[in-house]
Amino acid sequence: MDSFARQALWTETHCPKAFEDFVGNSAAVKEVRVWAENWKLGKKGKPLLFHGHTGSGKTLLAEITARENAWELFELNASDFRTKDIIERIAGAAALNSSFSGKLRLVLLDEVDGLQGTADKGGAAAIGSLLRQASQPVILTANEIYGDAGKKLSGIKTHCELVKFEKVSYLSIAKFLQKVCDSEGIDYDQKVLSELAKASNGDFRSALLDLQTVAEHSKKITLQDLKDLGFRERQQDVFKVLQKIFHARSIQECQNARFSADIDHEMLQRWIEENIPRHFSQADDRANAFNFLSKADLFNGRIMKRQHYGFLRYSTELATSGVALQREHHYPGFVSYKFPSMISTLGASKGLRQQKKAIAEKMRSKMHGSVKRIAS
Repeated sequence: MDSFARQALWTETHCPKAFEDFVGNSAAVKEVRVWAENWKLGKKGKPLLFHGHTGSGKTLLAEITARENAWELFELNASDFRTKDIIERIAGAAALNSSFSGKLRLVLLDEVDGLQGTADKGGAAAIGSLLRQASQPVILTANEIYGDAGKKLSGIKTHCELVKFEKVSYLSIAKFLQKVCDSEGIDYDQKVLSELAKASNGDFRSALLDLQTVAEHSKKITLQDLKDLGFRERQQDVFKVLQKIFHARSIQECQNARFSADIDHEMLQRWIEENIPRHFSQADDRANAFNFLSKADLFNGRIMKRQHYGFLRYSTELATSGVALQREHHYPGFVSYKFPSMISTLGASKGLRQQKKAIAEKMRSKMHGSVKRIAS
């Protein structure tokens, strides 16, 4: 039996299932509903490109659209459509043909801004061709479609109607968190929900995961719980980064999570090392994850020995993308990540180590050895 209990993610169990339950972005919801109705009436509309803030519900609204209209949902993530061949064979077939039942099929191309230029071997061009020929409704999602990040999407944007998603207001998020607490039978301080909503920075998913973290051990949550759990902004960032890395489906997702981390490379590896056995419940995935982490550590050793910091990029990718993407199993449940125990142990023993060092320094003149060797 696994020693680390896994619960269902509240982002799944409390996820809005209908248009009426969707949180925020009412203008986008209205536009999508009209678009879907036109498709049902035989009026083919241009593909929709949802773009905007992370966690604002872009993918969720696409899923709700399929559910509300009884359409089959065919979904591909950026990591799935890396090449022109895959897009033409798989996504193209889905976009050109209806389902076996004769109903419309909604094709969802998620995170198209994850395409990495020439590395995707014509992927963006193939998507543009697919959009021109599609006979089924198509929705694409992206966080950023302007500036340098959006240049690779120029051939895609011309074939789409753009639907902007704004940050969800903290008041809307707090109101939804209140409903979740009521549903879970949790007694709460309204200020706690407001603080969680504000800290999410408009990220609906993040706020829900934070609430689940705070409420994990008690049916009553207070402001003191936030302090007791070390719920400071810096640590929130670490939890979010770990969630994104462990649930990543592409190298780009891992890189985005890593770049957003407010901790250095070494500390991030400590967090990952500590939480591998908590996140991966299957022994083979744990073993493979630690294998990649050990390879990362080899490069760390070479960095220290040779002072060649060019190895850092290999160490970083192995410890994040390598650990996350090696998994063979799906882990949808919630995990409460823990602070690295090694750091805690070193902190607790700091006084003892300083005392040993002081004694060793006094003995060095008599024993004719190094402080390190005497202290050991």
